[in-house]
Amino acid sequence: MRRFVNLCTVVLAILLLASCTSQKNLIYFQNDDLKSDNQPDTMLYKYENGYTNSSPEYKLQPHDMIYVQIYSSLDNASSALFQSTTQSGYTMQGSDNTLYLTSYEVDNDGNIDLPTIGKINVLGMTIEEAQNAIKQKAEEFSEGITVTCRMVTFRIKVAGEVNNPGIYTFYQPSVNIFDALLAAGDLTYYGNRQKVRIVRKSETEDAIYTLDIRKASVMKNKNYYLRPGDIVYVEPNKNTKTLQTINPPLTTITSSLSLIASVVAIIVSINNMSK
Repeated sequence: MRRFVNLCTVVLAILLLASCTSQKNLIYFQNDDLKSDNQPDTMLYKYENGYTNSSPEYKLQPHDMIYVQIYSSLDNASSALFQSTTQSGYTMQGSDNTLYLTSYEVDNDGNIDLPTIGKINVLGMTIEEAQNAIKQKAEEFSEGITVTCRMVTFRIKVAGEVNNPGIYTFYQPSVNIFDALLAAGDLTYYGNRQKVRIVRKSETEDAIYTLDIRKASVMKNKNYYLRPGDIVYVEPNKNTKTLQTINPPLTTITSSLSLIASVVAIIVSINNMSK
């Protein structure tokens, strides 16, 4: 009986250990020495030889969609000069579809065609630079000009082992990998944090980059910042994904063994007391 109880205890311990995954595989921003338990409270990464990794502002490309709203402080009639018929009554508080329908596409030559103003070349400009160029042109037609310019097509697709996969639209000038992952509800327990893929397509090449987001040095990676149209894919962790399948029967087995071991232990105790 005692041997049986001991055997059940050993089997239970093995099964419980097998159902666990290393905590180090779940933690973000660790020291690059992932084997060490001594993680410093402060980690400082310096860039040398003139190299920087600041947040890059996106440069406008053909087929980008940008929202442009031009106002004049003179009167409503002056403001109406710069609005298309589809823009009347719409504001930035509208839905994504509304913003898209009231936005302007950068054509193959890098131009956007605005009411009254006409064509303005914004190819290779940041949103701020395009906004200033539009304002300068609009001031030729009216005074007291205020221009609002926003990206509409900074969309990132997030798929795989995240809690809310989908397509996410960002209106800030730069987006990093954690912006996208947090918008998608973070990784699931089964997401492989050392293999987060970024799929990037362009006219000249298709590329797939891999980031290990457990390491704090991921912020130094040139692909830490995303581009419009990127796909972020989180592959499943091989071990924990397998456990997802075996955990339900494993729970039943461990519960049964625990119950049997408890019953046997009680019987052994009763027999010892009777002796």
